[in-house]
Order: sequence, then structure tokens, then C-alpha cells
Amino acid sequence: MDYAHTHSIRLAVLDVWMPAQNGIELQERLRTQSPHTAVIIITARDEPNVRTRALEGGAFAFLVKPFDDGEFLDAVRGALGEPD
Repeated sequence: MDYAHTHSIRLAVLDVWMPAQNGIELQERLRTQSPHTAVIIITARDEPNVRTRALEGGAFAFLVKPFDDGEFLDAVRGALGEPD
């Protein structure tokens, strides 16, 4: 978050389960502090309420591990507004 105070961040890839705070909480903080940052959420557990919260919170994509490299790259390109 300190980095986001001083830099423009185009994309953040966040895992739901991180040590200090979860990715959904970090997404919410980013949305407030850096609303132009696109977010992709990744997780090993596909929990419907977490998926809903992430997508309703503005995440561009919600990917469940293990995911295909092409699926990930498509999500990154889409989040950045780049053509396939």
C-alpha cells in the first residue's frame, strides 16, 4: 500500500489467503486508494461468497488454482485493456 501512495499501479494480482491480510481486504483498500488499479484475485479455494465479494468489489477476474497459463494471460491482457 505504501508503494501505491507514490506510484501508479496498473495491475495487482492478489491471493485471497495471504499472511498479514487477505486479498479481498487488500482489494478494498486499493479500490479506495488507487481506484484505477485493475485487480485479479487468485485462490486455491473456490468459495462462492468470496468470489462474489471479489467480483462485486471490482476484481476483473477470479481465478482458482491451478489455472491454465493462457487463462491467466488472458485475464492480465483483459485487465490491462490489451488485445488478445
